[in-house]
Amino acid sequence: MKKQQITPKKSDKNSQSFRKIAMFSSVGLIFASLGLLIWVDSNNSENFAKSMQQSDKSTQQTNNYAPVSAQVTLANLSMDSLNAEEKQLGTNLQKRYGSKLNHPYWRLQTIESLKRYLMEKYPNDWMARLKAMLKIFFPAEYDKLLASLDAMEIYNDWMAQLKYSTTFSSKEEKLRAIWDKRIQLFGEDAKIIWQAQLKQEKVDATLQQLDKSNLPLNTKVDRYVQTLVDVYGKEAVDPEKSHPVQQMEGLLTLSSVQDELHSLAPEQRKQELHHLRKAMGLDDAAIKRWDELDAERAQRAEAGASYMQERAALVKQYEGETLKVHIQALQLRKFGAEEAQYIRNEEEGGFYRFQERQQIGIN
Repeated sequence: MKKQQITPKKSDKNSQSFRKIAMFSSVGLIFASLGLLIWVDSNNSENFAKSMQQSDKSTQQTNNYAPVSAQVTLANLSMDSLNAEEKQLGTNLQKRYGSKLNHPYWRLQTIESLKRYLMEKYPNDWMARLKAMLKIFFPAEYDKLLASLDAMEIYNDWMAQLKYSTTFSSKEEKLRAIWDKRIQLFGEDAKIIWQAQLKQEKVDATLQQLDKSNLPLNTKVDRYVQTLVDVYGKEAVDPEKSHPVQQMEGLLTLSSVQDELHSLAPEQRKQELHHLRKAMGLDDAAIKRWDELDAERAQRAEAGASYMQERAALVKQYEGETLKVHIQALQLRKFGAEEAQYIRNEEEGGFYRFQERQQIGIN
């Protein structure tokens, strides 16, 4: 079935809260369908390290866990000594990964799949069993698998320690150190294992440069789109194969882009947004729907700004229950009963949706 082009939908009441989207962070999820998934990031590494620490503290269990005194001699572990569940796991791994083990990414996927199972079932000797079972299931590729396992364990430990390091003066310096460590442990395979992250970093670098530049907005759009094509190919601007909403947000979240959009007259702003959306491959029908959503958002933002001004005046004039009654009346007058209740609930929780500047083209 042909994939439908991604277009905006009318936001429901719960979704009308403004989002404060941090610069560049959303770009990280844009391209999951265009490249390999990142094998492991710093958070995953910390989880691995924690799992290893916890395994040392786990108590011996019966039934599924062999007592220390009765553990299998792992050096002599064979297919026949495995239980039915473990044999089936081995068969599944062989079918799924057996033909892919020349690729470093899939070697790590194989290791991780078996590791998760063994850490849960054999918390006291999972590592020894992991090595033994890799040799049973994949004897021809065992040396490569063992090298990948050892490198990843060292990397995970290093990343866990890095969390508390104060050595680096900037994120860029820390990132360079991480890549140096990857290259040290995995060689050029590191660029394959972390291929998706490497591509994302190239896009992020372009966005940082554009945000600092004084280029016209339409030029920023063109350079950003060209970077996407250079990094991910033409599929990056094919709405049926990519994620145009997230991709557009990658540029629109830049402070310099928002500053320019806010400075433009409504018609000029509309033309700039058209230029971006066409460059991302959206057709005329989709762009028209975006125009309708933009108009709805602009109207809501205007009402929100007016509300906040009047609310501030009430705060200066009243207090206590009297203030609460006047604010509720203002909310009801501005937004209607249903929306007023949402806003009231948000403010009781400390969130003021109209306090932040609207991000044009996003909310």
